[in-house]
Amino acid sequence: MKNACWKTIGVRGDRSCPKLSELGHCRDCPTFSLEGRALLNREAPPEYLAEWAALLAQERETVSRDEKSVQVFRLMSEWLALPVHCWVEVIGVRPVRHIPHRSNQILLGLVSVRGEIHLCVSLSNLLGVEKSESPEGAESPRTNPRLCVVRRDNISWVFPVDEVHGLISYTEKDVQSVPSTVAKSVQKFTQGLLNVAGKKIGLLDETPVFNGLSRSVI
Repeated sequence: MKNACWKTIGVRGDRSCPKLSELGHCRDCPTFSLEGRALLNREAPPEYLAEWAALLAQERETVSRDEKSVQVFRLMSEWLALPVHCWVEVIGVRPVRHIPHRSNQILLGLVSVRGEIHLCVSLSNLLGVEKSESPEGAESPRTNPRLCVVRRDNISWVFPVDEVHGLISYTEKDVQSVPSTVAKSVQKFTQGLLNVAGKKIGLLDETPVFNGLSRSVI
């Protein structure tokens, strides 16, 4: 800059400029504004233009628009997943209060989460997930029980799981069809399978899952 007076007699210099006491700061001075506009209007150097020309000439990366994210969890020996937009939080296990004459195999009772009362349900019983016997000599899956809080249509649900794996992303081409060997009760809630890190994960269809939960409390 030709007249960078703010560096010599202004706020970044010895502050001897006679206008400083009136204006308070160099940024309020017309000279500072003129120098700023001159900086923005200056001619771009050749290497700058060449750099941008090369950048704009590059082929754009193709971004998949059908990528989806799910939260993966385990019920007994079954790995399952629900869309991430349904999830509120994962919390530690806490007491579930039985509801007289209302609790059943699916509606377990009521649970308090951050001072609010929520319905606690058994997703295992809704899906018909049964405990399987581990082959002799095989290690049983580690158990790290959690309570999962989910929400759909402004209704919150809490359900216990044996383990939470975390978030994964996938595209439609990664989804495999549900084999006929899977129990019919599970098939109607599952829209496909993912194979991730040796785990076969059932992708739950949120509509029949939440509709089934709603019917269980009516």
